[in-house]
This record gives sequence, C-alpha cells and structure tokens, in this order.
Amino acid sequence: INLRSIGMFQWLLKSTQRFNLLYYSLIIVVLGIPLWWHTTDTYRASLPYQKIRNLSRRNILQSIPVQVCYDSKDVSRTRLEELLTSMKPYLLGRSPKGNVIFDVAPIASEECSENKPAIILTKQVKRPSKAESTPRGLKVSPEKLDRMLSDVAGDIIQYLELDRLKGDALSSDQGAQSAMAVTTSSNVLITVVNPDPARITIPHDLTAAADQYLGPFLRGLTGVSLFTYQTQIVRYVGLPQRPIKNGESFYITESSLPHLITPIESKLGTSTSNDINLIVYLVDPSFTPLSIRKSDGSHQTINTFLSPQFGAVILYDTSNKASVNGGEVFSTLLPQLKQLLGLRASNNSNITGQELFYLKSRTALTHITRSISTLNSLISLVDSIPNMVIGDHIANQVAMSIIGIEEACTALEKGDLNTALLHASVARDAAEKSFSDPSILALLYFPDDQKFAIYIPLFLPVGLPLLVSYLELLKEWRRKRAKTD
Repeated sequence: INLRSIGMFQWLLKSTQRFNLLYYSLIIVVLGIPLWWHTTDTYRASLPYQKIRNLSRRNILQSIPVQVCYDSKDVSRTRLEELLTSMKPYLLGRSPKGNVIFDVAPIASEECSENKPAIILTKQVKRPSKAESTPRGLKVSPEKLDRMLSDVAGDIIQYLELDRLKGDALSSDQGAQSAMAVTTSSNVLITVVNPDPARITIPHDLTAAADQYLGPFLRGLTGVSLFTYQTQIVRYVGLPQRPIKNGESFYITESSLPHLITPIESKLGTSTSNDINLIVYLVDPSFTPLSIRKSDGSHQTINTFLSPQFGAVILYDTSNKASVNGGEVFSTLLPQLKQLLGLRASNNSNITGQELFYLKSRTALTHITRSISTLNSLISLVDSIPNMVIGDHIANQVAMSIIGIEEACTALEKGDLNTALLHASVARDAAEKSFSDPSILALLYFPDDQKFAIYIPLFLPVGLPLLVSYLELLKEWRRKRAKTD
C-alpha cells in the first residue's frame, strides 16, 4: 500500500461522509420538516372577527306595538289618529330607553288583542287626570287623551315597564334582581320537605296538583322559554331555629329564613343552575300556628318568602289537615313564581297579555346581548391562545349565532316578538356551544414547556450528529483557506 492509495482512501472516505451529510440533510429538509409541520399544524377555521365586533356596536331597536282600543260611539277615529300622531314625540321623550320605536295604532274595541299592550278608551274612568292599569290594559278617559297627551305618555311608559327591559345588565329594580337568570330552558322543581315523617303523616304528594295548576301556567309561557317541572319529597330537614312561643302561637324571625335554604339545597340532588325551586315546608303541628316575624316586629299574613336566584319557600301549616291542599299551595306559589320570572309582585296567578309581552321582550333582549357577549369572549380567547384548534363545526356554530342575532334584531324592529325569540334562542344556544366546545377547553391549560418536552427527544438525536458534522466541515474549510493564504 503506497501513499497514493492511502490518500485516495481518505478522499473517498471524506467524500462519502460529505455525501451522507448532504443526503440526510436533504431528507430532513425536504421530507422530514414538511411532514412534521403538516402533522403538527394547528387547524384554525376562519372566524368572522369583524362581523362579531360590529354586532357589539349595533344599535338594537325594539318596536313596541301599542293598540288604542276605542268605541266609535264615543270617539271619532279621525280625531283619534290626530291625537296619536301628536303623542309619539311625548312617548319618545318619556321613554327611559333610547332604542325604542312606538307603533301606536287605533283599533276597534271588538278587534283588540289581549296579547299586546292596550290603551282602552272608556268613560268608566271618572277622573280625566288619572289612568287605571288593569290586567287587560291601561284605561284612559277620552277627555284625558284629548287634553293631557304628556301625562298619558308618562302613564304608557310606566305601564309598559320599559325601564326593566334590560338584557345586558341587572335592573336596579329589586324584583328584577331577585329574578332567575334568563335561559333558553328551565326546570321548575317542586320539593315537599317533611322534617319528621313520624309526626307528619298526612298525604303530601303534589304531583297531581302540579299537573292541574302549574302545568297550564307553564304551557302559557311556551313561547318565552322551554319549561319543564318535577316533584320530589325531602325528609328530615329541620327549621334553622326552634320556633319562639308567643302566647298561643309561634314565630320565627325573618333573619333566620336564609339559613333554611342551605340544608334543603344540599338534599335537592338534581338541582341545577336552570332549576327554579318551589319548596313546600311542612310545619310540625306542635309549632302551629307559625308565622314569620319581620324586623319591624310585624307578622306576615302569608308564610312565604323568596330567595333571590334560587326560588320560593312556603311554610305550610299541617295542623287539622287531612292532606296538603294543592290548590292552596299553588295559589301562593304561582305569584311567587311570577316574581322569579322577573314580573312585578301581584296576587294574580295568571299571566296577562302585558306580562307576556314583557317576558318575551326581556328574554329576547337578554338572549341577543348574551350571544354577542359570548361571541366576543370566544374571539378574545382564540386570539390569546395561538395554538388553539378551531374546527369547522365551531365556525358553523358561530355563523349560525350571527345569523340568529341579525334575524332577531330585524324581528324586534318589526315588533315580531315570537320570531325574535325563536332566532335569539337559536343564536344563544349556538354561541354557548361554540364557546364551551370540548376541543377548545382541552387546550386552555397546555403550556409551551410541554411542547418542548415532546419535540426535543425527537429532534435532538437526529439534529445533533448533523450539527457536529457541519462544524467539522467548517473547521476543515477554514484550515484549507489558511493554507492557501
């Protein structure tokens, strides 16, 4: 073996090393990196960011249909139309909400609908300076309508309760703050609490009574939300404090009532955030008659109270009773249920046309504002987490929500509450499904250091030998350059 053969062998060896280095580098660059990039790429469907931001700036207009019912024998239609035209500026000026369109139209008395706000012109109102609100509508004398347009406009605004139609925030009204959150579906859970089954043995199953009294009431609200109801019995839950004897009767203080909710709530079992709880607490006969003593020392005539955002409780006297009277129970609980739905307190257990109008308006506005808020939260979340996967099904739900919001706003402007409610409910369901999709929630807490822990064991064994080889080539190139110089 001569020196020339040794040099040729070294040249071939170096050439082979260079060829291998070039070969593996090309394999990694041309095949490995694109394949890794494609398999680890985060798919993000396109979301309509600008449309969602524009929805936040959209002015939601609501058309309020106000029918003026009149008898042609008492009022001239021509004169009435002139008065109503003159009244519109007063209505807009008195309205606490700026986004309102009033559609005031004269309607013959026999054609007036009970499902829309109505002003009834009647001679029965003797004092022209005062209007009377009834379940069917607002009674106004023709003399007042002719002489005091501003006062009538104020009465109409107060009658329509426009100051309570707020979908994006709680009203300052105490009743509105006690109401349950507006949802697309709710379950009314009737719970009968028997603290001592050994002493209270009267029949107390309210299933039949619920079908008779609560069922028709909730079916009247089908257009507002999807309502269901259930009954159950809970045992061995005592009063928060022992009733205080006061002569021949007993009482518990008003301040102790909230403490009754906690032990009952822990035993409700199936209770969810969409449940409206109606609780019938059977009072031990040894503590009857039992009353609730207020902070001012007076006693409530009806032993029932509201728990904000939870439900209503009635303390039912079981002494000298053969069974729990379902009619008596629900005649007390249904007015409480109306308050929990956001209506004003009243002794009427039926839903009037005006109350149904208010519920539909409030529900539609709430669904629209909550849908817009949820969509804005979604795009903020997507922007804050670059590696979040956004599937096509999420983009479709977002698009469905946007279409629903726009259709609901258009229907509100036309005064079509039923259509507005339908589209607003669809929009809210779609927005909440897109925001709470499992594929999004799975990546909320996936830190970047976990990615490095996965990729480094893969790339380091492949990349380190190549890096060392390139450094050797660089050193050899520098040595040759130094010899040449």
